[in-house]
Amino acid sequence: MSTRRWIGELESWLRRSKLSKEELAEHAAHNEAHVLDLFEQPDPNPTLQLYLDLVDAAGARFHGVAANEPRAVIERLKEIMTREKVLTVSALAKVAGVNRSQLSSLLNNSEPNPALLTFHRLVVALGAEQDFVLVSKMDQVVAQAVALGEEEVQAVKQEAKTRHLHAVPTAKSAAGAERRDREAERAAEQDARVQAKLAEVEARIERLQQANVALEKQRDDHSAESARLRGVNTKLEQLRAEDATEIARLVDANRDLQNLQADDAAEIDRLKRANCALERHHIAAIERLSAAKGWSFRKKVAFGAGCFAAGAGVATLVARAFRPST
Repeated sequence: MSTRRWIGELESWLRRSKLSKEELAEHAAHNEAHVLDLFEQPDPNPTLQLYLDLVDAAGARFHGVAANEPRAVIERLKEIMTREKVLTVSALAKVAGVNRSQLSSLLNNSEPNPALLTFHRLVVALGAEQDFVLVSKMDQVVAQAVALGEEEVQAVKQEAKTRHLHAVPTAKSAAGAERRDREAERAAEQDARVQAKLAEVEARIERLQQANVALEKQRDDHSAESARLRGVNTKLEQLRAEDATEIARLVDANRDLQNLQADDAAEIDRLKRANCALERHHIAAIERLSAAKGWSFRKKVAFGAGCFAAGAGVATLVARAFRPST
């Protein structure tokens, strides 16, 4: 199954919510014709952000993901990688059929927005389809808290309004001005109470939402652990095998590199010793040449040139030994 799966999930949600595609297209902040066309394509491939915008407009979100944002979805994918002990990006890229460098950039991007197909392939490779089902943006408990909070805020507002209506106008006098000042202070205090109550309700709702999403993740993790113990998630087992193979390959490559570095170090040391011995030989030869009376100037120059060439040859060998292999 391809990206059609995710559009199908959204269609099912719309039916359960008694919403039409046309209503969704109208509410979404995107071109209506383009949105409707996505439902007609056999393999639609919008950006993940566009898909999440449609999910949000439908009043839904992914299970275990608090916000309809690509960053939150990718973070959940990374949590699942950790849960399933997937240690290498290379293994996941290979099983998912995506470019390794592209996947690495995606996982490290602060504002990711992959194509829906890329997201789909990663979910399938991780065997995490059941982690990404659509649920209501607000759990029933959270929705009840929202309703209760709205009632509390409205009660505070009504109290302030009642006090304002009961304020008795006074004549234009010093006492009347003082009364008006006191009423203005009371009104400001009531506004502050309304704002404080609103902030309290919002904080309460945020805590409940976070706790609800954490509980959803915990349920998904328990289900994944059960599947792991039963060995029924074949796609994930394939990923784990590939991950283990990649780790073994990296260990072998690292060991070969260490052996190569040791061989290079030994060869460089041998060449250095050979160069030092040759230099000592040249110095002794030059000293003998200087002491010799019977050598002509031409012979001395030829001998010195030969010594220089030999030294240059050894230096070249040392330089090649230091040159990194390609």
